[in-house]
Amino acid sequence: MELAEMIEPQDVLINHRAASKADLMRDLANLASPRTGIDANTILSLLISRERLGSTGIGSGVAIPHANVPELAASFTLLLRLKQPIDFEAIDEAPVDIIFLTLSPLHKGAAHLSLLASIARNARSAVWLDEVRRAPSPAALHALLAGNAA
Repeated sequence: MELAEMIEPQDVLINHRAASKADLMRDLANLASPRTGIDANTILSLLISRERLGSTGIGSGVAIPHANVPELAASFTLLLRLKQPIDFEAIDEAPVDIIFLTLSPLHKGAAHLSLLASIARNARSAVWLDEVRRAPSPAALHALLAGNAA
């Protein structure tokens, strides 16, 4: 399954501003809440709990904060590109500017892992990351996820 099939066009945001990792996590929870029907504080708590296990900053400026949400009916993924990179305690210590938030129901563990693997595979490509960073609009970025130039 392509990333574009997992991320709705309205869930691709660019030029977002966050002053810190904590601010970003709050923003992610607040953005996901109305789209999932899950309380923002619940999402934030789950994301923070997962981050305590180890940073989801996977390197090359990419982070994949994620959580399993018991009351979630269907998986939700959001792509957020920051205007300015922030410290995310990433494995390579590089600041992060590309964030894939993934929330999954407990019973969708295999699909969740498959999505995380797909994001990580794409993130290994410096060319792909450069295209993500240069996409001029959310629509162009979503088209890139589908493998189409916009």
